[in-house]
Amino acid sequence: MKIALLSRGNTACGVSLHAELIGREWIKMGHSLSVFAPNNIRPVKEDEDYVIRCYSDEGDHKKTFFHPESFLDTDYDILVAERVERVPLEPLREIFPEIRKKAKTVYVVHERKLPTNPMFYDLEWDAIVCFDERYKRQLSNFEDKIHIIPYPAGYLRRGNKQEARKKLGLPPNAKIIFGYGWAPELHVFPILPSLQELCKHLSFVYLVLADPTTKEIEKLRNYEFMELRQELPPMDRIVTYLHASDIYLVHKQKKEVREGAAVVPSAILMCIGASTPIVTSDTEFVWFLDKEVIKYSNPAEFEREIAGILTGEMDIGKTLKAASLRAARGTLATLVRVDEMPMRPYEEER
Repeated sequence: MKIALLSRGNTACGVSLHAELIGREWIKMGHSLSVFAPNNIRPVKEDEDYVIRCYSDEGDHKKTFFHPESFLDTDYDILVAERVERVPLEPLREIFPEIRKKAKTVYVVHERKLPTNPMFYDLEWDAIVCFDERYKRQLSNFEDKIHIIPYPAGYLRRGNKQEARKKLGLPPNAKIIFGYGWAPELHVFPILPSLQELCKHLSFVYLVLADPTTKEIEKLRNYEFMELRQELPPMDRIVTYLHASDIYLVHKQKKEVREGAAVVPSAILMCIGASTPIVTSDTEFVWFLDKEVIKYSNPAEFEREIAGILTGEMDIGKTLKAASLRAARGTLATLVRVDEMPMRPYEEER
């Protein structure tokens, strides 16, 4: 089958990650894949041959462009799209009837809340995919088209800690806490006081990967336990960092989730199969992960759990087993099986 995927690609965001996870599986299954992608804002690697950059999205303020020929001349049987609100909607709406003549259309709801642009609702989809019941409740008007397919978990990948550290140039015997992202003011700075407290009686390295363009990033170098690397690595390199680390630390704040919004922990799900314990704040992002991660609700819990893992006093065996099970079954069980979806035949407008 020939599938076209309208999504971000090879950039540092959850939408791009979702596209990469399902796209790789489609290729493994023998399908032909084309990816219609926007300007690459935070590139993590070079594009594959099947990636076609043919429009700008809201993150590109230099110019706006949209190449209809890419959508109309590429051969595909099914178009799967996500985060269409970021695409120039007016030119997409103009060519959408032509797209529907040649292909079935599937929309993956990856927004936290439904789009407010009325042009979004002019696009007629044959099927709509959402990650869980929270998204479905927002889509009550499209109930007959909805398919719930959870956000996929990353691959189960075991690695050797010493080999990974050698490859990355990390100290072989240090206790390493790993984190990455492009918003340190939200995800790094708030936990530094607790790490400073831990540093008084524990020796560790807090290894942070950050977007080189992030403001105020240099302030992080003032902490003795900090190792800052300014890079946006592809998925395979992130997995190597995970294998080299003793903890993957993901700090989120409750204020990041607005009332009524539906969120998914894309970074955690990508990393859950690396056999590295994940410690994260107890927020809406991880509401459905009860066994696979270790949650904290306050600084005291944070310090106790980090110390317990680094000293070996906390038994993390059950947590790692649950995470591995989710990764092992999550890749195949959550494929967007568009070839099996019941869809309405396209009807010519009269």
